[in-house]
Amino acid sequence: MTNKTGRGSYANELKHIKLIVQKAFYLNPLLRPFFYPKISALYLELTNNCNLNCKMCTYKKEHEKFGYMSWALFTKYVRQASQLGVKELCLHFGGESLLHPKFEKYLRYAIYYRDNGRIERVSWIDNGMLFNRNIADLVVDLKVDGIGFSIDGIGPVNDKIRLGAKYSVIERNIKYLLKKRGITGNPEVFLSMCSYGKTREQLMDVYREWTPFVDRITLIPSVSSENTIDNREIFLSDGKLAKPPVFCSFPFDVMAISWNGEVTGCCLDYSFKMKLGNATENSLKQIWRGPNYHALRKAVLANAFPVESPCYGCEFWKINFEDKEEPILDETATITYGYIYKSIRKKRD
Repeated sequence: MTNKTGRGSYANELKHIKLIVQKAFYLNPLLRPFFYPKISALYLELTNNCNLNCKMCTYKKEHEKFGYMSWALFTKYVRQASQLGVKELCLHFGGESLLHPKFEKYLRYAIYYRDNGRIERVSWIDNGMLFNRNIADLVVDLKVDGIGFSIDGIGPVNDKIRLGAKYSVIERNIKYLLKKRGITGNPEVFLSMCSYGKTREQLMDVYREWTPFVDRITLIPSVSSENTIDNREIFLSDGKLAKPPVFCSFPFDVMAISWNGEVTGCCLDYSFKMKLGNATENSLKQIWRGPNYHALRKAVLANAFPVESPCYGCEFWKINFEDKEEPILDETATITYGYIYKSIRKKRD
């Protein structure tokens, strides 16, 4: 095993120091205006509807109403995101974005503000069932920055977990996109897979099958409704854990907006229980610097949450592997351990 930097423990200590400094600056009312956190990733939930019923997902059960983000709201959010210099605009959150009847129009608008505004990247994660040749052709033409496809195994393994999915359809759609983009590198194509319901060997099957083709495979922990890690033993195997970060950084980096304007600062709060504001009434900047986000950040910095908070008892943000990279698949690929995620890539020549 080799450390990615050669000094894995040093890299982790440096991360801790940066978070401690960020905490000190944020809690100091005199320094806060000069070092205020910026939105790194803005998630726009084009719809909270989904065409699948994945076994590990409680998403549909948590929603009483389903809908689609209006054009007026979408364009308002994109313009404001550009004004704020948001690094990445993610056209997804809990639902399947391609269910939105005007998805192509929305994608073109987002790309316009990437090319003519201050947004750096436009991406989304897709379940692959509605992705088709027309979408792939458009994606390559617009030079979309990244598309992730959610899969959970090869063939029947995937289909038994992601109910309503057909692996053969997803495979065909991904491989057409890869062929269409050729050697241009746009978009970055990656797979997003969670640890739920799979053995170690079934994870390796995905690595063997897809590492030669996609840019990376990202393995994330599956989190239960109690915020604990499903299949914990499998997910934590191999990687050596480092001490957790000082606090969860998501409320300092992330904003997600529901189809009807509700706001959350948590990547797992798909039902928007946090209620940090309503973007139909206030600007993104007002919400980001408002009292609700501030109260959340103070709770995060103290690691103290009421029982009713979606953050209560959460283990997700505590997963911190020792920073390292090691060969797998007979040294044809590498697996990189980092904060929360494991990434698998074809070994570079």
